[in-house]
Amino acid sequence: MLCLVAILGPGQQTDAAEPPLTEHDFFADMPVVLTATRLRQPVSEAPAAVTIIDREMIDASGARELVDILRLVPGMIVARHSNHEPVVTYGGLPERFARRMQVLVDGRSVYQPFSGGVLWPDLGLAIEDIARIEVIRGPNAAAYGPNSFQGIINIITRHPAEIPGRHVTTRVGNNGGRDLIGRQAGRQGDLDYRLTLSTQEDDGFPDGNDDKRAYFADLRLDYRLTHRHTFSTYAGAGQSRKGRGRPAEDLDPERHFTTDRAHVHLKLEQDAATDQSWTLEYAYQQYRTVDEFDVAFLGLRVPIDENVRTERHDLGLEHRRHVGAATRVVWGGGIRHDRVVSPTYFGEHSPVSDDLYRAFASFEHLLGDVTTLNLGAMYEHSRLFGDEISPRAALNVRAHPRHTLRFIAARATRTPVLTEELAYRVYDLTDHGVPPPNNIQVVLDAEGGLKPETMEYFELGHHQTFEGTRLTLDSKLFSTRIRGLIDASRASTSFADRGDVSYEGVEVQADYRPTLRTRLHGGFTHHFYRTDDRDGRYADAIPRNILTTAISSRVSDALTLSARYYWYSEVDWVDGAPMGTYDGFLDLSARWSLNRGAHLGITVQDILARGYDGRGPDNSEIYQVNRREPRSFATLSVDF
Repeated sequence: MLCLVAILGPGQQTDAAEPPLTEHDFFADMPVVLTATRLRQPVSEAPAAVTIIDREMIDASGARELVDILRLVPGMIVARHSNHEPVVTYGGLPERFARRMQVLVDGRSVYQPFSGGVLWPDLGLAIEDIARIEVIRGPNAAAYGPNSFQGIINIITRHPAEIPGRHVTTRVGNNGGRDLIGRQAGRQGDLDYRLTLSTQEDDGFPDGNDDKRAYFADLRLDYRLTHRHTFSTYAGAGQSRKGRGRPAEDLDPERHFTTDRAHVHLKLEQDAATDQSWTLEYAYQQYRTVDEFDVAFLGLRVPIDENVRTERHDLGLEHRRHVGAATRVVWGGGIRHDRVVSPTYFGEHSPVSDDLYRAFASFEHLLGDVTTLNLGAMYEHSRLFGDEISPRAALNVRAHPRHTLRFIAARATRTPVLTEELAYRVYDLTDHGVPPPNNIQVVLDAEGGLKPETMEYFELGHHQTFEGTRLTLDSKLFSTRIRGLIDASRASTSFADRGDVSYEGVEVQADYRPTLRTRLHGGFTHHFYRTDDRDGRYADAIPRNILTTAISSRVSDALTLSARYYWYSEVDWVDGAPMGTYDGFLDLSARWSLNRGAHLGITVQDILARGYDGRGPDNSEIYQVNRREPRSFATLSVDF
């Protein structure tokens, strides 16, 4: 795809009906991002490498699940531990729970205090309700704190005023895929509202017990208090039932478990009609997983309870202000309380909790006409892990009206999650007649005393637009060093600081519109240096290459065709066996615009299916799961 961009690039003539773009056209259409510093900034002035997945790209993707859309992001690794356990991480170090990514939904952090990962199928978020996704490709702890380590995925939903009326989507495919989404949005006086109800189900991979059934309701209310003040409510609840376990496996039998979730997010905002604005918000979320079964051990049937309940309360304040004509400042702070209840995983310590206090500030200053200085830092105090500071300094230099150089130096920290610090999973079989010493079986016994992981990151970036065409390139050279990686060794029952890893590379992102009807998007990441102090274990968890490409074309007023290809070279999971994408993932889609607000889409995913997606739960070649096969589905949506 990048070769095609070069061939069709700056020298190609646009269609006769499409005049070359002027400089005004470029800067008028320059995408604006919020996630880099919490300030609205053009992409070219942001102190970060940013990918924006807009509504046009989402529609063209034909995706059924959110994680499939994230394959459009350069450097992103998307795989699966099972059908309903996607793994999403940026750059490398993939593992089952992907603990080093910050994921936000309308500003609410959704990673789990129990595992550090994201329960993607249980987010309760319909693709049809997403306005755009902003992805920071690199650390951003200076703005968003814990888990903003390898990158940030900020999912921004559509305002009810953008989508008034009723909407229904139904989707049917092979492998038992069946989805139904209904939405009502509108306005009553000063209140804008959106209510979405959804069901999603499928039978999973053909060789595993990993089917899923998910149901959720999602509500958004935006009430205009005054001409400058808005009070917003985001609320949702849902339940899923998913398969787990192996056939004829005594310690991990086939079974089904349920997850119930609920959240409420309240936000009071003063908009920027003058030189300052602020946001006060509170978020609460709860997940409850029920997983109870019997295992065969030493000839006994032993009942197992893997139930887990997590809660998070998060209160935050953010204030933005112009200080003169050349300076903007954003500052704020917050308090967060995480709590996990699980007698099985934490024993006598259950319930366990942590309190996190944070304060942050970012400063943007124009140094003349062409240079922008960004300084920022986050201070965090954890009741369990003490104090940490994550600073960032960046300089953006517009060397030419269409060329911007970006220099970034940053330090980020990742606070351990509760399981890493406090887990105590011990089975006492005394009551089942097992004599000492076999009566006590230790599965996980955290030693405690962990220190946060730290990252040192340097980036030289270049953002470029080409005169007379609709081509935008963003490239970066980067160097990353992570110290004190926290890991549970396969030979250990405890999490510990297992070592350091360093990697360097180059990454390119391209977005090109040869005509108003055609769009190409893609990226390539190459890690040319990888090393660690663990005999290559962590270095091998950094893939040498990652490639993503996508093309969509509106071949007529009614028909849009699109294709996407995604591939990365072989990589070892931190907590498992090597994996790769074989010939890669190729998806094809067609979308027809019908009469009266109706659309029909057909998507075929993984046409090149070969091998396995992700890997089995161990290193054995005897038992492999997630066998890939092409999947297809048809989608009918109607607005009325």
